[in-house]
Amino acid sequence: MRKQSKWVLRVFAVATTCALLFTGPSALANTLNDLKSQQKELEQKKDTINSNIKETEGKINENTSKIEQIMAQIQALDTEIITTQDKITKVLKEIEQTTTEIENLHASIAELERKIEERDELLKDRIRAVQVSGGSVSYLDVLLGANSFIDFIDRFSAVNTLMEADRTILKEQADDKKQLEEQKASLEDKLKQQEASKNELLNLKAELDKQKASKGNLVDQLEVEQQKLQADKQEMESEYDEVLNLSEEVTSKIVAEQKRQAEIARKLAEEKKRKQAEERKRQQAASGSSTAIPAVSSGDWTRPAAGRLTSGYGYRMHPIYGKGKMHYGIDFGAPTGTTVVSAADGVVSYASPLSTYGNVIMVTHSIDGQTFTSLYAHLSSIKVSVGQAVSKGQSIGAVGTTGNSTGPHLHFEIHIGTWSGMANNSVNPLRYISL
Repeated sequence: MRKQSKWVLRVFAVATTCALLFTGPSALANTLNDLKSQQKELEQKKDTINSNIKETEGKINENTSKIEQIMAQIQALDTEIITTQDKITKVLKEIEQTTTEIENLHASIAELERKIEERDELLKDRIRAVQVSGGSVSYLDVLLGANSFIDFIDRFSAVNTLMEADRTILKEQADDKKQLEEQKASLEDKLKQQEASKNELLNLKAELDKQKASKGNLVDQLEVEQQKLQADKQEMESEYDEVLNLSEEVTSKIVAEQKRQAEIARKLAEEKKRKQAEERKRQQAASGSSTAIPAVSSGDWTRPAAGRLTSGYGYRMHPIYGKGKMHYGIDFGAPTGTTVVSAADGVVSYASPLSTYGNVIMVTHSIDGQTFTSLYAHLSSIKVSVGQAVSKGQSIGAVGTTGNSTGPHLHFEIHIGTWSGMANNSVNPLRYISL
């Protein structure tokens, strides 16, 4: 937004300068005919440049619209990715639960098979005992072999006990065999259920990979459109230079008038800057010191601060130096004091002021065997120390405007590997975090 405002002011300044070229006679023109000839030539140049400026403005507006569409698609994909990750988490829990049930069934089946085998041995012993006796001794023979009534009663009690034991053994054997078959059937169902869950997991992971690839393609498109926008801006700057060079052809009177108009423009800019500062103070007073903490996303990464994305990754017109420079991260506009959180699990590797970055925190992460370093700049406060382990979403500092900064915001970078100082290993954070 600041860059667009500067751009509009520069267009206004150029248009004003061109208009001034025709407010009085030129000192370089010795005759009225010379003046009219020069005026006509400069008018033609001005018309051509104005036409080029309008054409470039149209290109910039077109590219800005494309960038907004791509950003909307990226946000929609972020939502889909989060949904898929939640589904994967749910299926993993189902697989874990089913695995536990399968292990319990295996243990129960093994115990039933042990009991059944022991009873089979007992029944075999009974059969062998009958065979050893020639198979001629029956419970009735035992009773009739009693020597007295008391002996008969004793024998009857013993026979009854043996018969009851046999019936109990046979019933338990039948019940356990039935339960064994039921548990084997249940085990088969659980194994099929687990296989289905694993297939679903594979499909979900494939879908997640596809969604991430789509997001990566969109980020690539975004960077291409941003480069186009930068090229269009550079083209417009060239037009500006051509317009400004026309001022060298005019008289000292026009130069004096330009100085007067420049002084007016300076005062207008100061007045505008003062009003903008008052408006920022009013907005900050209305909102107070924000301590909003961004919602923690599922997956490995989360956004580091609440607020609107105010500047993307890539080449841009630097808001302080006024020339094209590489922007190695992204900016979140937020009031001073807004909570800044770690974008992923890691260890604090730096927590001090750092040149034009102002107050800086760096966190080193190890994700899927890959080392990353995240950087948080222009902080108003630092709440962690070097060597401290932090978790994703943990508060580590607060938004500020320290270092080279035009207002309160968080400058956020992600580097593959360690931070090198030259930022040659930086990547677009939108590849990893959701907006």
